[in-house]
Amino acid sequence: MKSYRIERIKGGMKFNCTRCAHAVSTMDFDAKAGNLRTQAATAINDHASKAHHEPMVISASDSQQRSWR
Repeated sequence: MKSYRIERIKGGMKFNCTRCAHAVSTMDFDAKAGNLRTQAATAINDHASKAHHEPMVISASDSQQRSWR
């Protein structure tokens, strides 16, 4: 089960924790550091892991893409 929901917002995407009110958006990050969606998803997964003791979820397509790099 994913630990976040994604919604479109003006200027980007917002990642909302499914367990609490915590959220991050793609606008919180710098594109120079890499893909904004990846940075936001990583941040919300880190939050879920630390605050709610949930393991990070990696989709099958994500792990497949990582193996191609």
